[in-house]
Amino acid sequence: MVVLNKKAFVLPRVERDKFIRLMKLGLEYNRTTGTFSISHFDNIEEVLDTISSILNEEAIFFQNCMMCNKDFPCSKCKYIDFCETKNLPFQCVCPQCLESGEKNTQQKLF
Repeated sequence: MVVLNKKAFVLPRVERDKFIRLMKLGLEYNRTTGTFSISHFDNIEEVLDTISSILNEEAIFFQNCMMCNKDFPCSKCKYIDFCETKNLPFQCVCPQCLESGEKNTQQKLF
């Protein structure tokens, strides 16, 4: 399994057809840095499938914490079994912020 950062990730050199497909699915390519990034999320499942086929292994994206702005993998979250957006490049709350928020809520209750 490969965990990618939605802001910038590197793929091996791909055929012209696959490159065009990635661009049509919503990726951008920075020629200067040689990195891909996500420009829109309309076809994110197809993007993941295409990237996984290029890498020959499952690809997932980091989540971005909306509280502390850190990137983190879904595998560290205790709610992964119930999550509707796991492994997709969206914003969420990281386990550390979630835990500190739960502690603060419990302290306010008592």
